[in-house]
Amino acid sequence: MRLAAQIRSLLGVVGLVAWLVVGEVWERLVVWPAMRLRPARAEAVIAWYMKGMSNGIFGIIRAAGGRVARTGTIPTGEPCYVVMNHQSLLDIPTTVLMAQPYIPRFIARARYGRWVPSVSLCMRLLGCPLIEPENRKGSLRALREATRAQRHGIVVFPEGHRTRDGEIQAFHTAGLQIMLRERPLPVYVLVTDGFWKGRRFVDFLFNIDRIDGRTVVLGAFLPPADGEYGPFLEGIRREMVERLRQLRGGAGVAA
Repeated sequence: MRLAAQIRSLLGVVGLVAWLVVGEVWERLVVWPAMRLRPARAEAVIAWYMKGMSNGIFGIIRAAGGRVARTGTIPTGEPCYVVMNHQSLLDIPTTVLMAQPYIPRFIARARYGRWVPSVSLCMRLLGCPLIEPENRKGSLRALREATRAQRHGIVVFPEGHRTRDGEIQAFHTAGLQIMLRERPLPVYVLVTDGFWKGRRFVDFLFNIDRIDGRTVVLGAFLPPADGEYGPFLEGIRREMVERLRQLRGGAGVAA
């Protein structure tokens, strides 16, 4: 029985790779030119493409035995911040599908800006801030510029890396505090669980059927007028830890 599930999972990985490669071709031949030809519609075009790709990814995940549930939406018609715990490579397509109507920008390491089929060009077309943690000055400058320019939200993973067991780790909030000082905007929260068994691409090879992902929206949380953003963000983390506990206990989860 387990062997059959592993074969199904492996076929799912093949399907995911093929889907990303096809998506890269479509993005370069259709999406990118359409955005350049109709700049007033560029945000809608990239949203249409990324939502289609994300729906395809989760369709393959389900076909390979995985389970996914989402509750709530993030309104991205106005500027905001989105804070999410980081479990898996599937966190970004999850956010894409829960953001309405537009796609927020993602803060990502610079290495993801090249050579990742479909993903790298998307990040460049969205104008995502791509940072190198070793280059602190350049990273902070990129965050400030992205904060000033954003119209549909910026997604932040304050843990800084994907966790091995899905537990919410300590937050690194320096960058987010700088963003809040630059523009104090509402903060929406995504709490996700069950995806950590697909933390890395290699983890998908024989384990897609073990993915039982659930994600919920919390907020909006309004930043304090006194500018005390450290305690504000720690309070958000406590809310996330509590909701994760509820998710793992089966409370408040969409069927």
